[in-house]
Amino acid sequence: MTQVRDVLAQPWKGVNLGGWLLLEPGPSYPLFTHHLLKDKSQARCEWDLMKVLHEKLGKSGAMEVIRSHRETHITKADFQRVKAFGLNAVRLPFGYWVITEPRPKEPYVGPALEYVDRAVAWAEELGLQIVLDLHGCPGGESPEAPCGRRQRPESRWHWKHWDFAASLKILQLLAKRYRDRSCVTGIAVCNEPCGVIPAHALMSYYSKAVDTIRKAGMPESRVAVVLPIFQRPEGEEAFIAKWSKMTQGRHRNVCFDVHCYHCFENQFHGKTFAEQLRAVEENSAMFERYPMVAGEWALCLGRATWCTCGDLDEDAVISVFGAQQMEAFRNTSH
Repeated sequence: MTQVRDVLAQPWKGVNLGGWLLLEPGPSYPLFTHHLLKDKSQARCEWDLMKVLHEKLGKSGAMEVIRSHRETHITKADFQRVKAFGLNAVRLPFGYWVITEPRPKEPYVGPALEYVDRAVAWAEELGLQIVLDLHGCPGGESPEAPCGRRQRPESRWHWKHWDFAASLKILQLLAKRYRDRSCVTGIAVCNEPCGVIPAHALMSYYSKAVDTIRKAGMPESRVAVVLPIFQRPEGEEAFIAKWSKMTQGRHRNVCFDVHCYHCFENQFHGKTFAEQLRAVEENSAMFERYPMVAGEWALCLGRATWCTCGDLDEDAVISVFGAQQMEAFRNTSH
């Protein structure tokens, strides 16, 4: 039995509030450029940045830097701008330490649930939907910076370091806390889990996460559960087929999260402009078949693309590429 393609009454068309409650060098760049490592290079993740802040400023000084950042990086004015642009949703990424507290010997600052409360209140006041995104899980769902700690080489991290049980407890806490807030229409159970995680282990966690969220009071009639399938080695459609076989259609109003970046890895660095556009068409067809959301995307293109654009200038290339992606996203269910 295939996964039912439930569709939101108002699919999310919104903005990622990145770099606020989980720090990354891109969206949180002022912090990373102002607080350099001893060799004058930038930290690559929140974990390393916090170690720099502790060394330079001490525990209280580091906490004050993070408090100031959280107070100013995203404000109600940003939510108002999202609304003014005609968008209807925001995605709120955060590390687990914002919800509970850091685990022993971890340098993060938390808990800081008041900022999630604040975001939910602003969304509710302005008539926006909000997707709560557990972007960094206990133990890490990957060795990459988006989960809070970049651990390279990968041998420093193993997929069994990801604490599934602790992650489920955080999802339960979130669901119970916000189950009566009508603006909360989605909850993501992790972000970009590493491709080395066996499919059976990831699917087992996903199924338990859906059950946990539903039992905590977030019904399928109102809240979608977002299941990331970014860079799965077997491919998105094969993973969904395995999921469907395992769950037999038991879960409703779930959607699979894909991140449409056409600028990473050899696959996209080697594509011509025509091949990039065909890849968007393939995504569009996939969006039509399955319950899906494009949780992240960008206008950046791989290196080879720029040698194959003929007489088109950069603005024209980006305009064509952006327009085709936006057309594809119309086919998403969530």
